[in-house]
This record gives sequence, C-alpha cells and structure tokens, in this order.
Amino acid sequence: MNQLQILLVVAGALCFVWLPTYAAESSDSVAQEHGEKGRHHDDHEEVEARVRINHALAEQSGLKVEEAHAQVVTETLTSYGRLVTDPEQLAHVTGRFSGQVRRVAVSLGDTVKAGDTLAIIESNESLQSYTLVAPIAGTISQRNVNVGELVNGQPLFAIVNLDTLWAELKIFPGQRKDVRIGQQARFAIEDKTYDGKIMHLLPSQNNAPYVIARVAVDNRQGLLSPGLLVTAKIVVDASEVPLAVDRRAIQQFENQAVVFVQEGETYEPRPLELGRSDERIAEVRSGLQPGDRYVVENSYLIKADLEKSSASHEH
Repeated sequence: MNQLQILLVVAGALCFVWLPTYAAESSDSVAQEHGEKGRHHDDHEEVEARVRINHALAEQSGLKVEEAHAQVVTETLTSYGRLVTDPEQLAHVTGRFSGQVRRVAVSLGDTVKAGDTLAIIESNESLQSYTLVAPIAGTISQRNVNVGELVNGQPLFAIVNLDTLWAELKIFPGQRKDVRIGQQARFAIEDKTYDGKIMHLLPSQNNAPYVIARVAVDNRQGLLSPGLLVTAKIVVDASEVPLAVDRRAIQQFENQAVVFVQEGETYEPRPLELGRSDERIAEVRSGLQPGDRYVVENSYLIKADLEKSSASHEH
C-alpha cells in the first residue's frame, strides 16, 4: 500500500474516531476544563473548536509535534550559476622524457591515490625505465596512451577529483552591496539541498555585468557533476526571534492563520499574529507561548476534520 493510500485510509478513519467539540455548545465547561491555559490570542477572534485524538491514532496518522521556541530568521537573496571543477583538483600528466611506453597500470574511470603508478616508460636517451605517478588523488578521466606507443611531451592522462566542486554564482550590481565573503549559501540541486560558504568574489570574464561568488560544495557522495545549473539562497542577514514555528505547521482556518496546539490528547487551532519569516520558519508575535506543543506534519488532517464537522453543524 503506497503512502497516498495509507493517508486516505487514515483520513477516513478519523471521520469516525475523532470527536470534534465546539465550545459554543458548552462554553462554561470548556472554561472550567482549560481555564485560561494556552489562550494568548490578544486581539484575535478565538476559534472555538478542538478535536480529541488518542496517541495511537495520532502516531498512525503521522502527526509530528514540536515545541515552539526561539529561532533564527534569515534574510536571503537568490542567485543562479553552475557547478565547475576545482582547478586545483584537475591534473594533466605527461612523460618527463621522450621514450616508449612499456606498461600502462590504469584504465579510464579508475580511482587512484597520489603516488600510484600510472605507466612505466623507457627513456630514449638513457634506455632506463622511469615510473609515471599520479600527482593527486582522483579518477582517471582521460587516458591517451597504450603499451608500445612513443611519448614525446603530449598529455597522457587526466585525473580529476570531484569530492569538492565550486558553485560559480552570478551576483548582479543590485545584489553586490549585500554579498560578502564568508556568507552561507544553500543550494537547491535536483530536489536536494547543499550548504556552502562564499570563499571568493571574482570579476567576471568578458566584461559581463556581474561578479562571481565562488562557493565550495561538498560532493563526497558523488551525486553532483560539473556543468550542473544551480539556484542558491545566500544568507545576507540573520536575527534571533523570541518565538517561531515551522511554516509547514501553519494552516488557514476560518480566515485566520493558525497552528494546531496539542494538550494531552486534545488539539485545538490557535490563531497567530505572524512577523518575519524565511523559507523554513515564521516569527510568532502573539498566539503562542514558548514550550507550547504544535503539530508540524499532517496538520491538514485535523483542519479537514474540523471543517467537515463545522459544515455538518451548520446544516
């Protein structure tokens, strides 16, 4: 059974197992049960709805809960570029002396360490053999020699190490004042994210109207390749806010931005006043207190059930 089918089954089960309760029907008992705990709505109109879910069903439904706490909100700018090979990790190997190739020890695509034997060549002048070794660790990306061929200064091998790639990002004049060496950059590359740091700011070639920000990207897993186009978010400012929530948790319910707060086996929508935000989190100016537990993942299941129950009450 795939994930979509599982969610459909769980959502169907919720219609029968979850028990929404509307405080408009028994506001006095709700006030006695909850008092003023967790109610920090300021000028917001209180959303009088909640639902009770036992822990087993909550786990089965994939309801992930986190505590609200202080976090760092970042300001970013977007830049585009491509991945290139680190120039220091690309080596072209030639023979020191003219001669005849007696042995070739590596093939195209082989991985070598610095000092490994690449080939053995017999010098034309001394008739003595010498060993050609790898100057760096990496992969044999070119092999231009076979046993018996003559060597006379031409490139014989190319070795490349792709454990670290460079992202070369275009920084245009309107962005230049906000970009500095040392800033963090996050890349979206084929649905994965990679973090790096701006190491250099270089003038562009051919008088292009931008500078190049060079960022080292860890590629030890070997999933990236030179030439790949990248989109980067460069962090140009960061500040801590007293309280923030994961943006995935925020839902629109009864025309208000809410998160669903957990108290035991009860979940209720809590209206929020939001402030600054970035791609991951949003500042909470009112509506929550530090330590409040709120649903981050699959909160839409609670919203859908409350909306359905509300519609049935109206009819």
